[in-house]
Amino acid sequence: MAGALDGVRVIDLGRFIAIPFCGMLLADLGAEVIRIEKPGGTEDRTMGFLTPAGASYSFANQNRNKKGVTLNFERSEKGKQILYELVKLSDVVIHNFSPEAARGLGITYEIFKAVKPDIIFAQASAFGHTGPYQHRIGFDQIAKAMSGAMAVSGFPEHPTKEQSPHIDYLTATFTALGVVAALHHRQKTGEGQQIDTALLQTGITYMAPFLGEWEVGKMRRKRMGNRGQFVGPSDLYKAKDGRWVMLALITNSIWRRFARHIGRDDLANDPRYKDDYARWQNREVVDKAVADWVAANTSAEIIAEAEKIPIPAGICYEQTEVAGDPQVKAGEMLTQVQMPGVHGTMPVTSPPLKMSATPTKIVRSFPAVGEHNEEVYGKILGYSVERIEELKKEGLI
Repeated sequence: MAGALDGVRVIDLGRFIAIPFCGMLLADLGAEVIRIEKPGGTEDRTMGFLTPAGASYSFANQNRNKKGVTLNFERSEKGKQILYELVKLSDVVIHNFSPEAARGLGITYEIFKAVKPDIIFAQASAFGHTGPYQHRIGFDQIAKAMSGAMAVSGFPEHPTKEQSPHIDYLTATFTALGVVAALHHRQKTGEGQQIDTALLQTGITYMAPFLGEWEVGKMRRKRMGNRGQFVGPSDLYKAKDGRWVMLALITNSIWRRFARHIGRDDLANDPRYKDDYARWQNREVVDKAVADWVAANTSAEIIAEAEKIPIPAGICYEQTEVAGDPQVKAGEMLTQVQMPGVHGTMPVTSPPLKMSATPTKIVRSFPAVGEHNEEVYGKILGYSVERIEELKKEGLI
């Protein structure tokens, strides 16, 4: 079965995560995504721990399902003209150059619209294309800091940044959503458009309720570690076997079920613990009751009891344990792909969307540098073998 975006061609000029992950999502939906990088490969291929194929694990995940070509469009006018030829035969262009760099490279909606009037042009940046910071460059961690997310995260001593770059991933997801909406709009009207996303906007989007608490109610959150704020017991607790278990005893019904199960009807019926906020105010009492129960049981026993009660609970896995979890396996949340150029496979994220009529699927691994040059330049642009060889000699591909 064809994917929902079958027949859509995307030119992916992205680097690192925010736009490459967007291209990955579009490829999962069936689009033909062509990643363009400079001859020899771009820096995001080799940043971090490397797979036996010589690419980073992050690169492998963000770029599986894509075709890969090389093209020196950044420093060559001839290369730029080849890029425009590809754009003319494509539906979507995505990039995350900084606004200033994009203008300098000629990667703008106005230029690409002149090449192909109905092109959909999506760009992600750190701060957006307006305002006093538009010239700045930035990464995921900068947006986390400036959105206030770090200030309310971590333990009292200092702010904390979580390791997973969720601002990048969420910006990529918003960008992909914009592309899908723009394709729908173009199908109805024939009109292309520009899509703008920004890392800081993504951070602000997810911090907006917290920001409203201060701007309107002058309520300032404190760093509470793993403890949920303003709700019934929700924290990491240490089990008898030394493992950490997350329990989220949120809502009155869940709390009362739990309290009665552990023989604490007094806590279930006491008006001082009548709702989440009341339990938050009296957290020293309720948290201790939960911690004592957890400490008296092994992590396996806690999970077994949690299923019976039932309450939300999960073991805090080590990085080494996640792939072996039976639910991760049953849900096929990771997919093994062949590493290009070497013997062996590696796990990458399975398509995060499951669709019944237009299934998402992985049809290829991450590309080696220039792996699809002959296919793209020969079959799509119609270049002869001789011309492709000439472009290689000139250092253009």
